[in-house]
Amino acid sequence: MSVRGDQGRGCFIGLRKDQLGARLLMMLNAIRLAEDYDTDFRINWFPRGAMAPKLDTPTDLFTPAFIDRHFMDNDTFEALTPAPTPIWVFLKDDRPDRLQAHLASGGHVVLDEGFEIVEFAWEDGEDLRGRFRGFISRIGFNPVVEGHIAEIEKAMSRNGGRTIAYHIRRGDILNEDPWKHKEWPAKIEPDELYSAHLEKNKGAGALVFSDQPESIARFTKAHPQVGSIEDLVDLSGCKPVQRDFLELFAMSRASEIVAPPISAFSRAAARLSGQERKCFHEVMTVAERDLAYERVYDRFVKGPGEFITPSEAAHVFVKLARRLQEAGREQEAWTIGQAILDAGADNAFMPLFHAINGMYLSKWDEALRYIDIALSDPHQWQENYITGLAVRAHVLGALGRRKGARQSFLQAFWQKPMLPDITVIGTFMIKRGRLRPGATLPFDRDTLLVLPVRYLQTNIVVQQSRILRRRASDLSSIAIEWPWFAMDGKTDRLLNAPRELERMRDRLAAHHGGTPGAGPYSYCALLEARMGRLKEALEMNTKAVEAAPEDAMVRKRQAEILLMTGDHAAALSEAEICRAIAPDHAFWHFLTGLIHRAAGDAAQARTWFEAACAMDASTAELHAQLADLCREMGDEEGAVAALDRAAEIAPNQQRYRNRRERLLKKQA
Repeated sequence: MSVRGDQGRGCFIGLRKDQLGARLLMMLNAIRLAEDYDTDFRINWFPRGAMAPKLDTPTDLFTPAFIDRHFMDNDTFEALTPAPTPIWVFLKDDRPDRLQAHLASGGHVVLDEGFEIVEFAWEDGEDLRGRFRGFISRIGFNPVVEGHIAEIEKAMSRNGGRTIAYHIRRGDILNEDPWKHKEWPAKIEPDELYSAHLEKNKGAGALVFSDQPESIARFTKAHPQVGSIEDLVDLSGCKPVQRDFLELFAMSRASEIVAPPISAFSRAAARLSGQERKCFHEVMTVAERDLAYERVYDRFVKGPGEFITPSEAAHVFVKLARRLQEAGREQEAWTIGQAILDAGADNAFMPLFHAINGMYLSKWDEALRYIDIALSDPHQWQENYITGLAVRAHVLGALGRRKGARQSFLQAFWQKPMLPDITVIGTFMIKRGRLRPGATLPFDRDTLLVLPVRYLQTNIVVQQSRILRRRASDLSSIAIEWPWFAMDGKTDRLLNAPRELERMRDRLAAHHGGTPGAGPYSYCALLEARMGRLKEALEMNTKAVEAAPEDAMVRKRQAEILLMTGDHAAALSEAEICRAIAPDHAFWHFLTGLIHRAAGDAAQARTWFEAACAMDASTAELHAQLADLCREMGDEEGAVAALDRAAEIAPNQQRYRNRRERLLKKQA
């Protein structure tokens, strides 16, 4: 099958690994873009690593002719050269010229993320939403599906009047690994919110949709006037994936859709009908939502048995617990959390949230016990594991175990330096003196404290107000200082974002006022170097050295800037001064090794890397750097040993074990 549009133009290629709603939205976007930009579309329906096995037979939904015309397999997709360009590359352009030129040259564009209608800056969003309803007619559906679509259209037309579709998301989130082990507060809403909204819209018809049959049964029993898909059409002969699509289509025919904030299923349904689906914060007042949550609390008081499973109780509890904590009702949250755990909830996140609640109540020993349970759970999601390490650091600090607190925090920090929980707990530890510049982490405290960040409320598990009374500090400044050790991609993206670095430099310039010295002035010299302005950087930091010759961080920056300029001898002299000031600092030894490595002396570099690793127990990437050097030198046994140590420091990171296994296979 050709992967080209007319006249050799590149195609729009849709690819998603998640569930039906996201894939359908992707397909509709690809169809729309192909029509508007005079080309064709292709769909890689089941890419490698896809998470939805019941979608692996596309003929359940589509005709063979449609599949033959528009679908491509993994081998074909992976063989495309050059690789398709992600759609986001063009989203910030002011004009379509670059996109059109890319397509005209035969370049493909891939749609592999996002839950919205793709909209370029030069397009009319309202016009797109109005047209989107019609694109489903371009899809060739399986005759069974096509027939039921017609039946649903007739049934909805007969009902007439205003109909509200409610989407209660449960399913794999409650019941399946790995999804059940992560909290999803933006995907799950308690039944009481749906009931409260229904009560204030008594004149409207209502349909309920859910991936959990018990949720539909419970809701329709409580509200007999509410219908379900079975009241519209008989789907008894349909396969599960056909039923899922037909439910989505029926939802799209409703006058309004009320759903959780994040749900590709309900969002795709809304897009099919050219409307915006509504969330509860948009259709209910604060007072109405507060009253509904008091009803949720009343249900919890009756016990976890009031929920479908302990897992459902655990997921809904995450929503309620935060409200109780904000209202000073932590003891009630603790009691409920303990009851859910005692009922057998095996969700990996639950001990973490229980530990955090215990932390707010100063139940330090119990908090430590539950955080250790959370960290030992093999199903713990990566970010929750990292948050758990930071929470453990906070608890250990409160118990007076400062060395363990520092090690636990740094094990977390180097995995995701900019994670909001890391930012809040790390700032607290620095301000309380539990994490000081020293052997485990040389950093510039003065610079860090003049870089406050906004109050953190999103993507955060702890509550900032319960840890810090003031704003947190920008800990990315530490990752910028030591970019070799951060494991996530955010640090690399920041280092390649000159506008962000310039913004940080300008904020610091307001504090140092152009006066040479340690702290913000010297750090600005480092930022200049990170942006490639080595001449300016060296001039600035040389003045800082003259003003603060005994400051190890100033000397470190001088060594690194000299390294960047290629003056290895001078860089080694500066690194020697750092070691003389603080001989027990592992990072000075690493920096010395880095200079030797750049100078081509691998043997000396290894000696210094090994010395650094012998001093370090919290920086996994430091040991990984040694592993890389050993491998380059042909010492695979040494590389394996270093990777073993990295894996001990970051046991949740599969990368070190994978690299180790590859080396062992190579040896074999």
